Amino acid sequence: MKKIILGLLIGTSAFAAHQVEFNLNDKEVEGQVLFDLSKMGVPLEGAYAGARILNGDERNSDKIENISQFKEVSFLIMRPVKSVEGLSLGLGIKGVYTKFDGAHYSAIPLGLEANMKLPLATPFPLHVNGALYYAPSDLTFLDGDKYLEVRTYLDAEVIHNKHIEVGYRNIDPDLISHPYSSHNVTYNEAFYGGLRLDF
Repeated sequence: MKKIILGLLIGTSAFAAHQVEFNLNDKEVEGQVLFDLSKMGVPLEGAYAGARILNGDERNSDKIENISQFKEVSFLIMRPVKSVEGLSLGLGIKGVYTKFDGAHYSAIPLGLEANMKLPLATPFPLHVNGALYYAPSDLTFLDGDKYLEVRTYLDAEVIHNKHIEVGYRNIDPDLISHPYSSHNVTYNEAFYGGLRLDF
């Protein structure tokens, strides 16, 4: 946990990240840094590049007994939907890698992301967010077969550029073979709370 937090703080300062996020539950810590490429001279509105590390725990996994960190790099283009006030949609691609139970897993999932500012009269803005990423067998490598990730979370911007989050994630990397079952395993399924800082 300390290594993840320290690494994200160093990365944020060294590379001028535009967003840093920490998510926690009683077993795990997850951290992410995100770079707004349009602020770095890239002529592409709503383009983001990021990196994420999840220090997974076997108690939030299914059919896994020996688990390693889940590592991810990502690219996302997010744009507002003009016909729906407060809604933004995005298309993303990730590269993910992890190890568990002697298997090496890698995939390049494609996905959709959504962010909706809720039209509620609250003291601070509320947003509901969701993400769905999938990789078929052709985009899954090493001992992997398929990949599916689902995320949803609610965030409240309690102070300008400072968000509190409550969310749920399910990361499901299928394998070509697994000693305890058929191909289906769940790397992580958990609820979490977190903090996001925008710069």
